[in-house]
Amino acid sequence: MEPTRRKDFVLFIRDKFEEIERLFTRKNEGYGASDDLFWNFRQTAERLHPSIYADDPFAAMFLVAETLVDKHNVALAKGIAVSECDERLLDRIVYSLLQLKMVYERSENVPENPPDEKINR
Repeated sequence: MEPTRRKDFVLFIRDKFEEIERLFTRKNEGYGASDDLFWNFRQTAERLHPSIYADDPFAAMFLVAETLVDKHNVALAKGIAVSECDERLLDRIVYSLLQLKMVYERSENVPENPPDEKINR
């Protein structure tokens, strides 16, 4: 077996990101909302983590995403021959990108020094 070159891997990444975009679009049509990227995460977070959601909606939605991705982690823990291995890995990437977007949006919406947070000097 020949080693994979970086150049080939970069091409692979580009190809997979196009596939990931198609996968996200297809799946999001079934459980998302066009005007709210995090609609399904928001709905579940409000039901399952109401106190966390009240204080920090993005933290609660992040936990929901972790729970949803865990089903793929459990299946993938069986090994590379698990059913739908490639799609499960792509799903994990989609969840990671959604969570990364949550992190970015949260940082844009969190005040620098929230009133209840003490500043250590």
